[in-house]
Amino acid sequence: MRRLPVAVRVIINVILLQVLSLEPVHASGATVFTADEKGGTVSAIDPGTGSLLAQIKGLTAPHNIHIGPDGLLYVTDGPNNIAVRIDPVHYAILDRWPTGKNPAHIFITPDRKYILVTNTDSDDVTVTDLKTLKPVATIPTGHHPHGISVRPDGRYAFVANMMSSDLTVIDLERMAPQATVKLRGEIGVQAWVTPDGRWVYVSSLNPKGTGIVTKIDASTFSVVTEISVGSKPAQLGVTPDGHYLVVCNQGSNSISVIDTRTDKVIKEIPGQGEWTHGVSFSNDGRWAYFTNTNSHSVAVMDLSRLEVVKTLSVGRGPNGIAASYPYPRK
Repeated sequence: MRRLPVAVRVIINVILLQVLSLEPVHASGATVFTADEKGGTVSAIDPGTGSLLAQIKGLTAPHNIHIGPDGLLYVTDGPNNIAVRIDPVHYAILDRWPTGKNPAHIFITPDRKYILVTNTDSDDVTVTDLKTLKPVATIPTGHHPHGISVRPDGRYAFVANMMSSDLTVIDLERMAPQATVKLRGEIGVQAWVTPDGRWVYVSSLNPKGTGIVTKIDASTFSVVTEISVGSKPAQLGVTPDGHYLVVCNQGSNSISVIDTRTDKVIKEIPGQGEWTHGVSFSNDGRWAYFTNTNSHSVAVMDLSRLEVVKTLSVGRGPNGIAASYPYPRK
């Protein structure tokens, strides 16, 4: 039987998800997906019951995972220099396409036009057409690009560069670098744009080896302030209501909670596992989910109480995690 074109398969999948209401929803109201880098799988768990719903195979070392505004899963597989698209309802890989060398993080633009992938070994971002999976552009960045986030209006992407200690700002209209923001920290790990599009927070290590978060104006690209956090921070994220910034501290196995109105750390919470790394939020903004890479688990935080209430087992070495798209779906 002849294989349907990519665009046709995507349209069919979106219809199934949206028209037939086959959302990835279970007893708890959400499904959480982890990229199990050491196990070569993507785990799907129900955070309410703790049930392992599925483990998707066919990958070598999935690093980052992202739920796009189309409701589909997007995952990088570094050793194979590819990214994949996954059906979150039937737990099946739909498509694979090439990226640059050693892809790290992946992000879908809010307008659903492009897939952005940071490539750590080729020092660039691959831009792929979401519908056709054809390459659109390759944009140079700093050295060893890692975390990426996009302003909600889709104009700029922000890339944290680990080895050049800076942030590359990409103009997505021109498909070219717009600016470079120097970080005081030695290693830029992750960037996250606030829901209102005003600020970018970037995690990094400072020269003394402790953690630092840099707040940057998302329009002028100027540094606003710096915030000290736990040891070796990795991913970070702003809650859907914009109230809190949570930071995963790998070295101290903890979560720093920052009030975005004051940019002050208000609580330091044990991550309930080793090497606390990735973060995502439930669609309703009530829960935060964190991967503990070396404990092969996910911690569930109640954001109303700012407390970790349970930990759940997943695949080996969970790195990235996804429960919702960072901005409200259009």
